[in-house]
Amino acid sequence: MYKAPGPDGLPNWLLRDFCAHLAGPVCAIYNASVREGFVPSCWKEANVVPVPKVHPPRDIEADLRPITLTATLGKVLESFVGAWILERVGSTIDDRQYGALKQRSTTHALVDMLHHWHAALSTSLKPLIMSTTTKMVALGLPDAIVQWICAFLRHKRQRVTIGDIIGCSWWRVCRKGLTSAH
Repeated sequence: MYKAPGPDGLPNWLLRDFCAHLAGPVCAIYNASVREGFVPSCWKEANVVPVPKVHPPRDIEADLRPITLTATLGKVLESFVGAWILERVGSTIDDRQYGALKQRSTTHALVDMLHHWHAALSTSLKPLIMSTTTKMVALGLPDAIVQWICAFLRHKRQRVTIGDIIGCSWWRVCRKGLTSAH
């Protein structure tokens, strides 16, 4: 709970210190979100912050890594939904599934994917990519969860922030709430 807040600006300590008072309303919001397949836009926004790997950074490409800050309430519900799905379909997961599983990484996924695509292309087979929603329905996930995931993935936005400078679009930069054209 000592992490920086996401784009919603809601400090994590507030959730921690007032959890007894907020648990009921937050639970009601979470239940309504899943039941209605609706995700508030502020839960789908992210600030990407460059964090130095070394001090002081000398090279932008080598010495900085991007950290994505998202709204805590959205992250928590996402983890609940993810854990629930994993519990429900975990035994049916393919050995080549890498996301959201312990001791697996995106690097493993990319290497495996490239290997299979290369093998398919060299044998004149065409690699296929299955629709995520089709797969979720085939696994027997409830419609409400499928709709919630689709809503969560639809219209996600991110912007780069450096100090108090917030990138609003490709053409504008916001400084402390004031927009100036570049």
